[in-house]
Amino acid sequence: MPTHSSIALQFRAESYDHPDGSVDAGTVMTWIDKTAYASAASWSGTNVVSSYVGNMHFGNPVPVETRVVVQARVVLTGRTSVHVQTRVVLPDVKDAQGKATVCTECVMIYVAVDAEGNSIPVRPWKPETPEEEERQRLAQLRGSIRREVEEAMIEAPPATAELTGESVVLRFVANTREVYPGEKVQGGAVMRWIDEAANVCASRWSGKTVVAVFAGGVRFYQPVRVGDLVELEARLVHTSTRSMQISVRARSGDRREREPKLIAHGLTVMVTTGADGRAAPVPQWSARTEADQDLERRALELVGLRNKAAHEWAGG
Repeated sequence: MPTHSSIALQFRAESYDHPDGSVDAGTVMTWIDKTAYASAASWSGTNVVSSYVGNMHFGNPVPVETRVVVQARVVLTGRTSVHVQTRVVLPDVKDAQGKATVCTECVMIYVAVDAEGNSIPVRPWKPETPEEEERQRLAQLRGSIRREVEEAMIEAPPATAELTGESVVLRFVANTREVYPGEKVQGGAVMRWIDEAANVCASRWSGKTVVAVFAGGVRFYQPVRVGDLVELEARLVHTSTRSMQISVRARSGDRREREPKLIAHGLTVMVTTGADGRAAPVPQWSARTEADQDLERRALELVGLRNKAAHEWAGG
């Protein structure tokens, strides 16, 4: 089978699925995952599963009834992993410089697996141009910062912790056609669920329609299988004047089990928009208990790491 290090796929969202005129972040993330998966699987020549989703800043909305191109290219390989850089582009919508509008970018990491789901080595990718060498360098830099992010995310508050932030728990049986071989749910579907849970939580707190302006930074710990009972716990952990930070922990397991396993964790930033399309003020929340303050502190640490990463990748 021929292998490719770069792939581009086209998508289009219909207006009847998105009545507000813009495509939700969860749908965009599924497009990103489909394209990045194709790139990683093509390069490795075998099946791959999602391991990590990089940060996504939604600087431009994705309008409905508009051609969307998602570009993906391999930028780094580990022993069993493939790092894929992605970009969401609107070819028919020009920016101020007359170029195609870029809506968001992120890096996806996949692990190559065999038929039994065990990780296997991948063919090394080597840069051939100065541009590819720079992309590889930045991907390696992301790796060190990513590990800091994961360490900041993984610890959960104890069950007895007193938490006062707005929260919502969604439970459902995983029933989707977005699966890898072996009936494992694709990472893009899990990302869409995380976005939906964050959206519900932020909507309840603000009392208004919300959109994601920052998402990703999602680490996958366990696979989800079709038929598993899925639980998404979304909690408000910090507000600024015009934004809400929502922490989402996703768990799943056999419906007969009482203690589902952690499958993923992410932090999403949501805003409401005014008539001018800009972020509007949101109701303020204060961390009142020690557990609230600990969650807020960790959320702000994550934002600091994201800002550090953006600064480093921009060249300082």
